[in-house]
Amino acid sequence: MKIILYVMDGCQVDALNRVDSSEANEAKRKALIVEPTSTIYPSLTGPGHASILTGVLPAKHGLISHMYWDWGSGIHNIYSDQSFEAPTLFELLSKRGFKSEGHGNYFRRGITDPFSKKTLKWVANRAEKSTFITNTLESMPGFEKFLKRSVAGTVERLDEKVADSNAPLHYVLDNRVDKASHKHGPNSTDYSNAIQTAMANLVGLINALESRKQDYVIFVTSDHGHTTVDDKVNAADLDLSEVGLPIKNSEVINANLIVEYGQSSTEAVAVVVSRHIQVYLKDKSKTARVTEALAKKRFVDKLLIGDQIAGTGVANPRTGDIIGGFKDNVGFIELPIGEKGDHGGFTEKEMLVPLWVIGSKVKPGTVHGEGTVDIAPTIFSLLKTDEARFDGKPINIHS
Repeated sequence: MKIILYVMDGCQVDALNRVDSSEANEAKRKALIVEPTSTIYPSLTGPGHASILTGVLPAKHGLISHMYWDWGSGIHNIYSDQSFEAPTLFELLSKRGFKSEGHGNYFRRGITDPFSKKTLKWVANRAEKSTFITNTLESMPGFEKFLKRSVAGTVERLDEKVADSNAPLHYVLDNRVDKASHKHGPNSTDYSNAIQTAMANLVGLINALESRKQDYVIFVTSDHGHTTVDDKVNAADLDLSEVGLPIKNSEVINANLIVEYGQSSTEAVAVVVSRHIQVYLKDKSKTARVTEALAKKRFVDKLLIGDQIAGTGVANPRTGDIIGGFKDNVGFIELPIGEKGDHGGFTEKEMLVPLWVIGSKVKPGTVHGEGTVDIAPTIFSLLKTDEARFDGKPINIHS
């Protein structure tokens, strides 16, 4: 049996349901639809993929955002599978003899890659730890794109690659959907067309597997949804002078906004990634006052502290003292990736994602869902392997 994890990066569940192409309708007719299904918080790419791949919440896998602040060593970029603090399902299954292949995915821990690709990934991981190198790469988009394609591969000729492969496990990432929403917005024709293209790719894969009479199960899902960001604010709007924390400095590092507060020395730091914010305080006694000051800002939606953070599954030594998201339609002007659409907040548009299970022995229908952390334990259950320690639980896809 072949098991394919097909992730449409940034696919809003409502947008998928609105697509009325022949391919989308064919895939839906074959699917066991698990709904509602939620991604984890924060609804960002790194944490979302990490929870899909590990079956655990950010508190355990460590990607609580894309960057974090440490009072001893400063800012850290953790947008890398090398920053995972939990094993991926591919790592766990490789120890049980299962080989895997990746198509278009940059997170590849445990994937059975050839030596040349592993070497490129090693180089890329080292580069990610250097702000100078990553900023230099961003100034050379052509070379950066070449490097990422060399590491991640592509979804071109996906049907042939998967159907002709001997590997039982495949991880597919189609990021065209996410890119379309960032640039044009989740209500745009471009976003809808990108989803239609992904559906056509999916149906082509299904047809290839069925024409070869191969037993298969495909999990179609997303790491997060999307919302519009027409209301732009800027770093200055995060000023906290009323609680004795004026902005000392702000800069964009690796497409993330870092704001330092204080007079002569840094007393607090805000890390803004898309529509998610984490605030790190040197003086923890100021947590309540800073939270109250932030909550009064017109663009702040919801803030979490203390036990609230733990209850959301994000409590980790890397996590800020205050975390939260912004109101619907709000984005930061300093973060150009979110031109018309973005994610990272608490809204249903960002948190709810599709989860379709399509397979040669899967009966179409609808079942109640919970979260994307259920995918990894379901794959383990299908392969009848020893249980690993997951936060999710297996979905009954053969009832």
